[in-house]
Amino acid sequence: MAKLKRRFHIIIDSAECDPELITDKARVDKAIKDIAKLCEMKVLHGPVVIEGLPVNPGLTGFAVIEFSHISVHTFVPSNEICVDIFSCKDFDYNAVKKYVMDAFNLDKASTNIIDVK
Repeated sequence: MAKLKRRFHIIIDSAECDPELITDKARVDKAIKDIAKLCEMKVLHGPVVIEGLPVNPGLTGFAVIEFSHISVHTFVPSNEICVDIFSCKDFDYNAVKKYVMDAFNLDKASTNIIDVK
């Protein structure tokens, strides 16, 4: 049986976000690029940032990175943001969370870390 490689995954969710920040396409694009650099990974495709449908307004941004992906979803009606980074290469969870908190001026966030060994 092949040895299972480690996987590193963080999900950062926050509510009560500033609507101007979570609807700013350029900010989401920059955040994705900055997170990739912070994780010391190259962006292979993207970032792609698109607006949601009128029934579900917000932004979705994603990039394929060397070791997996980064995604950002924002939800305008509830002023929420969800940032998801999945990788087969270790990265600094705390640095990523601090960056997201600062970039989107978040007061608090729920963080889920999934660390598969």
